[in-house]
Amino acid sequence: MSNYKSRFTVKYLIVITPDGFVCKLSKGYGGRATDSFITNDCGLLSCIEPGDTVLADKGFPQIKSELLKRNALLVIPPFAFDPQFTNSEIDETYKIASVRIHVERAIQRIKLCNILKFIPITLLPHIDAIMHMCCVIANSKPPLIKNSEASN
Repeated sequence: MSNYKSRFTVKYLIVITPDGFVCKLSKGYGGRATDSFITNDCGLLSCIEPGDTVLADKGFPQIKSELLKRNALLVIPPFAFDPQFTNSEIDETYKIASVRIHVERAIQRIKLCNILKFIPITLLPHIDAIMHMCCVIANSKPPLIKNSEASN
């Protein structure tokens, strides 16, 4: 039960391709599961190949060592250790945010399936299949990013 949401919650790890399509969906986890636990448990890290770049938010610093073992790069927004970012940190944050917006847009496409607003407890055993179908519906829409934009 989530005090914040006032109901039971399920969390997923969703992996997006550079052009905005969902390419991996984890199984559902209880709302208290941490992002790092889900990432380590769902098998995503075994799919990472040398040279891959993983964009994540600030909740994922614990996977950095695992990605280094696989010769992959973790890109997360910088943390502000002083009251203000340096100019290079501002530039880096802007570059990450300009890509991250597409991840948020892809997740929004999934959330637009109105069935996800409220799922009765009787459908909880089917939540992974429901989420999978919402991702299929989201992937049936045109790419979020044009090819020339995705290659940048």
